[in-house]
Amino acid sequence: MNRRERTLLAQIEQDVLDDSKPLAGTLRKCVILGGHANSAALRDWAQRELRGYNGVDLADVPPYRVVVAPLRMDAMVAGGIITGQQVSPGALPDFAQDSITNELPLRMGVGELEAATRRIVESETTLKLSVPGAADLVRYMNHDIGNPRQQITELYWAVAAPAVIGVIDQVRTALADLMGELRATMAPDDSNLPTPEQIGQALNVAVHGNRSRVTVTGAHASGESNVTVAAPNADDEPGLFGTTGRRIGAILVGLATVAGTAAALWPLFK
Repeated sequence: MNRRERTLLAQIEQDVLDDSKPLAGTLRKCVILGGHANSAALRDWAQRELRGYNGVDLADVPPYRVVVAPLRMDAMVAGGIITGQQVSPGALPDFAQDSITNELPLRMGVGELEAATRRIVESETTLKLSVPGAADLVRYMNHDIGNPRQQITELYWAVAAPAVIGVIDQVRTALADLMGELRATMAPDDSNLPTPEQIGQALNVAVHGNRSRVTVTGAHASGESNVTVAAPNADDEPGLFGTTGRRIGAILVGLATVAGTAAALWPLFK
């Protein structure tokens, strides 16, 4: 490993330990390190954290990005306007109850997450995230209510600042875990870059949360050395996040094919 590459690893470690440093710069260094080490897995993970997980299957979103947030609605009623009324997922029409819950993934890139944190902390508000298909669902519910003077105007999740801050902290912790696992699999005087296999095993621990490890023998510049790495899960599929056991469920499908009722929401407007 040349001086530049050694410095890059040290910079990542120092950045992770400095809570005042934005995570975006540290993750960009991980992208570069993944290029030097020929690790597509590291580059893919760091780029996802930077650019976000929009358009990515829910099974491929790391579990530390899934938060619990109340479902809320705004509405117009005869007596005025309701804002931030909490709604139980069980009060939604039947066809939406299984797919819309109080759990949701925060898919934004870390830069957007950090900016959102500053905004909601300064304004003492919450992060409002619209539920998928909200416009169609609200239209359906208003039609079933059948009263133009009592209309839902918005349906959304209200994510509190601690939840967003917690996700950012989990990304930083994943980076710290990643560096710790890499150091544990490399000899102290190792002059080589970590191998793609070592990085893959470190990601398996740091990102996937697989804490099972097996001891293997690796060849280093100073000779053979025993290192401990994480054993892969039996149900892991190919790819960085392809684990079947983390699916949360499909998001709001079958609006046009399933009949349901919004009558359970009526007491909220009385």
